[in-house]
Amino acid sequence: MGVKVVFTLWRVFAKSERSDFMNKIFISFIEEMVLNPAYQDYIGGRIEVSRQGDAYPFQEIRFFTKDVKGFHAFRDAWDMLNITKKDLDYLRKVVREAYYEPFSP
Repeated sequence: MGVKVVFTLWRVFAKSERSDFMNKIFISFIEEMVLNPAYQDYIGGRIEVSRQGDAYPFQEIRFFTKDVKGFHAFRDAWDMLNITKKDLDYLRKVVREAYYEPFSP
């Protein structure tokens, strides 16, 4: 195999690998203190959404729910994962429908 062919194959592979690396989304659940006594039985916080290789998250998904046990099971299944865009859309939907309740500060 000639040098030109090997280099071309390497460029195609490297571009594909770099694209896969940068398209992976990393999620991390961060729980925050709920100080309002009216919500003492609630859990609240955010899910930080980062692209692999970035220093800071590019998005947050907020959660606030009284279903602490259910949320902990959900968090344990998803926390600290690399996911796809499709997974992220599903995660947003689940949080919006099951783990986000409006509140008054």
